[in-house]
Amino acid sequence: MAGSGKRVMTTAVVLAIGSGGLSGCVSTQDKNARAKLVADRTIEGRKPLWLGGRSRDLRVLHVDRVRGRHGGALVVTLRNRGTSALTDVPIVVGVRSAGDRRTELNGGRGLAWFQTHLPAIGAGETTTWIYTTRRALPPGRPYAVAGRASSAGTLPRIAATVERAPAARRAGARRRSTPAAVRVALANDSDVPQYGLQVYAVVRAHGRVIAAGTATVRHLGSRGRASARVALFGAPGRHAARVHALPTIFE
Repeated sequence: MAGSGKRVMTTAVVLAIGSGGLSGCVSTQDKNARAKLVADRTIEGRKPLWLGGRSRDLRVLHVDRVRGRHGGALVVTLRNRGTSALTDVPIVVGVRSAGDRRTELNGGRGLAWFQTHLPAIGAGETTTWIYTTRRALPPGRPYAVAGRASSAGTLPRIAATVERAPAARRAGARRRSTPAAVRVALANDSDVPQYGLQVYAVVRAHGRVIAAGTATVRHLGSRGRASARVALFGAPGRHAARVHALPTIFE
C-alpha cells in the first residue's frame, strides 16, 4: 500500500489519565483510568493506523534496517525538539523503492499498539523505537513518519540494564533455529505501575545497527523489579547491546 502522508489520527484516547502528578497515593479513579487506557489501546489497535499529520516536534533522525532468519526490524531514532513530553506517538514505517513508491509495513489493522506507536519521549530527548516483523522485509530504503500525539508532564523513569549479553549460538540445528537474545534487568523507581512495558535492545558495530529486538513486560509494579528476555533479529556476535525501556502508563 502506497502511503500518502496525509493521514488523520482517529483517536486521542491517549492520554488523559488525569491531571495529577506522580504520587504515592493511588485512588480508585487512578486505577480505573489506567485500566481504561489499556483497554482503549487494545480496541484502537484493531483499526488502521492514522497519523493526524506530521508531528511538529518530533524529528526522525535515522531509520536502520535489520534482517534475520526469522524476520526483521526497523530501528527508528527520533528526537523531540518540543518543550513537552509526548506519549503514544503514531509512527508509520515502510520502504521506498527506486521509483519513490512507498510500501507501508505497519499501516494495516490488527497490530499490537506499540508496533504502531512510540510509547513516550521526553522533552528535548532522543530515543529509539523499533518495529519488528516475522516476515522478510521487502527491498528498498526504509523510512518512518511520526504523527501528532498527546503531550504529558514528567514521565516515569524505568531503568534498564543488560543482565546477560547475547549468547553465542551453538553449532548445528540450534544455530539455524534459535535467535540470539539479551537478558535485561528492569527497575521501576516511580509510584506509577507499568502495563505492557516496552523494552528495546539495539546492537551496533562499525557505525551501523547489526541486531535489534523488542519485548513486552505485562506488568511491572511501582517500585518493582523484573527481568525480560529480548529476542534479537540480526547477528549480534559478541558485540554489546544497548537497552532501554519506555513507560506506557504516565500517571
